[in-house]
Amino acid sequence: MSEHETDVLHSGLKDNDALAPSIPWRFMVPLHIVAIVSMGLTVVFSYAEVFPFTSPLGLYRLLPGDILIDFAWLYVISLAIGIVVYLTSRHLSLLQWKIHRLITGRNCNYHIQALDPRAGHTGFIRRLIIPAFVSLGLASTLASNSSIADLLFVTESFDTLAPSARGIAETMPLFFLLLLISCFIVIFFAPAWLLEDTGVIYERKTEGTRSTADIEGVGNYYLALLKGFAGISTIATYFLIALQTYEWFMSLPGTIEVPLWFFLLPVVVIFIAPLLAMGPISVVYSFYELALRRNVKDLERRMKSEGLERVVVELPTSVAKDSTG
Repeated sequence: MSEHETDVLHSGLKDNDALAPSIPWRFMVPLHIVAIVSMGLTVVFSYAEVFPFTSPLGLYRLLPGDILIDFAWLYVISLAIGIVVYLTSRHLSLLQWKIHRLITGRNCNYHIQALDPRAGHTGFIRRLIIPAFVSLGLASTLASNSSIADLLFVTESFDTLAPSARGIAETMPLFFLLLLISCFIVIFFAPAWLLEDTGVIYERKTEGTRSTADIEGVGNYYLALLKGFAGISTIATYFLIALQTYEWFMSLPGTIEVPLWFFLLPVVVIFIAPLLAMGPISVVYSFYELALRRNVKDLERRMKSEGLERVVVELPTSVAKDSTG
């Protein structure tokens, strides 16, 4: 590597134009239009008494107002959580690094990798969809616990549904809890993203051994855990919903005719739910990106005060053959 390239790498991410907000308007606008239209249809069908959400309590027991105000609350909460992420990400990242150091028993060496400032960070699609699936898994877990579901969601709204519509009663609480959880979920991701964008890495101490050094990102450690939960919980959620729908259908008396849309609605809702959850998530993520340049610079300064040094991780383009072999 030339001296100029090394200097470029050592300049770090703090002056990198790639840290500018990455979500294009041509993606953001249609995403929120789809989310708002879906919420609007739910409101219209509720006031038309097609959906049973006409209670003055609305959807969420802990939020004031009826169903119309509840959806407005989702964006208010997203904005509030976005401000929290904007202000606290660097502090939470430092906390995550210290927790990682405790988990590994201080058996690791930590560094700040000199990332190429010309390269952007992880694509925004991945950073929106993974939190959406984690939200789905958490919503499924909460919805399966009747006491927690009753605390968060006005479940008695479904008491008036006919037996032929029980599939809707099984999926709607999960859907609305998913939207609520998606407003908060970025709090768990933002510190790990910041560690990743700053380039904080670790390697297990191998001095005095014949072990090879494995270099990993501290942020990647936490993101791998979240991705694993997202994958397992999503598969489990779809399987359980399919099983519940089948059991509900088999328990219906033969004299009850089930309209086709009673089958289609739960299926459509569950499969588009992660897409709609990306709406609130993208609001919070925008705040993360707005503070990214400042937070990277501040976190790097704090890490250096903890003794971490900037290093260049260079993989050779070719490996020389052993002349003795």
